[in-house]
Amino acid sequence: MPPWTTRETVESVRRLLREAAAADPQPLVPDHVRHQMLEYSVYSGGAVRQMRLALGGSGVEWDAPFLDDRVVEAALSVRIADRAAPGKYKPVLTAAMRGVVPDEVLARRTKGEYSAEAYDGLRRNRGTLLELCDDLRLTRLGMVDPRLLRATLLDPGAKLGQLIPVENTLSCETWLRSPSSTPTETVSLSGDPR
Repeated sequence: MPPWTTRETVESVRRLLREAAAADPQPLVPDHVRHQMLEYSVYSGGAVRQMRLALGGSGVEWDAPFLDDRVVEAALSVRIADRAAPGKYKPVLTAAMRGVVPDEVLARRTKGEYSAEAYDGLRRNRGTLLELCDDLRLTRLGMVDPRLLRATLLDPGAKLGQLIPVENTLSCETWLRSPSSTPTETVSLSGDPR
């Protein structure tokens, strides 16, 4: 848990994890790697569905062909040793895309690295983010210590991975401030508020 998470929230998460473990959840498949691949596919599918809903009516489409059932089945059929060849980046995907994707892209050995852009965005927006800490909905819910979040915004650390919890926290705060998270009064057909 990020350092700005309150003790009560940490305890709640521990309790929920213990309850989930006590329910004896079963893997999607016995093999750990395949289970994790399926779990990521299910998670990613949910994210794509949410994006499609969010973009609905805007004319923007979001497709994820790698999440197609047949593609996932094909990926699961490849031996682990063939998927993680030493010195090669995503060898199965590279082979599948040969002739479709430019060779110079297929020859890369790493993913893109965007830490400079992330830190630049934090630097440019730091004032706004610090102001946000003055009245966090997450603080009102007892989940975040704004003093500790503010300290992290002022000194986020040197590794991009250290920004991921900041991004997740700010995403939750943004969602809490969105109209979709605000309860609205409903009116019954008789006109009485509920």
